[in-house]
Amino acid sequence: MLKQRIITAVILAVLAVLALFKSTDIVWQWIVLLIGVVMAWEWSGLAKVKVLWQKVIFSLLVGAVSWLGLTWLSIQSIVALTLIECLLLVLVVLRYQKSKGTNGPTSKYFILTAGVLSIVLFTSALTHFRAESSSQIVLLSLLIIWAVDTGAYFSGKRFGKTKLAQHVSPGKTWEGVWGGVALAFVISIVGIMWLDVALTISVWIFAVALAMVALFSVLGDLFESVLKRQSGLKDSGSIFPGHGGILDRADSLLIAVPMMYVLWHFGSVS
Repeated sequence: MLKQRIITAVILAVLAVLALFKSTDIVWQWIVLLIGVVMAWEWSGLAKVKVLWQKVIFSLLVGAVSWLGLTWLSIQSIVALTLIECLLLVLVVLRYQKSKGTNGPTSKYFILTAGVLSIVLFTSALTHFRAESSSQIVLLSLLIIWAVDTGAYFSGKRFGKTKLAQHVSPGKTWEGVWGGVALAFVISIVGIMWLDVALTISVWIFAVALAMVALFSVLGDLFESVLKRQSGLKDSGSIFPGHGGILDRADSLLIAVPMMYVLWHFGSVS
């Protein structure tokens, strides 16, 4: 199983980097929209939608709204929707944790609406992010987000004692999370200096901001964990051998990528 996970991860990483650096703007746009459609398909499963035609309609609807969002969503709209999504995720996760895993979202329509918001915001932000910045900055931002998960895993195994949200994700600890944030900060500093990015604020302050934004990736992961527990699913899908579905790999990106885009939009010099 470990070998399969490693092979799949390497292939995915290579394909992602090739798409990020080699595709044209229009090709990148359609790649992101396709990812959004697959995410929507998996999200319908989290809402316990089992009828095939309903899953298809929801996926295509999210794809169409995402495509319209590329034109209709301004930076101000993305900021507002990001704040709404953050609030939504916090409320759902806290409510589930405080109820000791007994009070999660059960409304199919609520879960599907949350999916539309999350996926449309993600696809719009990721598309605009690459168009406005550079492939290097987008890759750096993704590495910073993933650093939280990687750092949290190793730091949690070594120092983890205090549970972060026991009823949502029993394996996560506060020690692990802060270890992940520390690694994200180091990568932020190294990446900013390596790319020699022109910023509107201090490099150190911006690096702290990047690391704290990456921290919200944990919230995205916890939110999907709540939905999977409510739906009785171990994984959101099975498209990636050893890794589950796209949402299982990208749940941390859904909220963190829009936040990264907003931070770079206002924090860097065009």
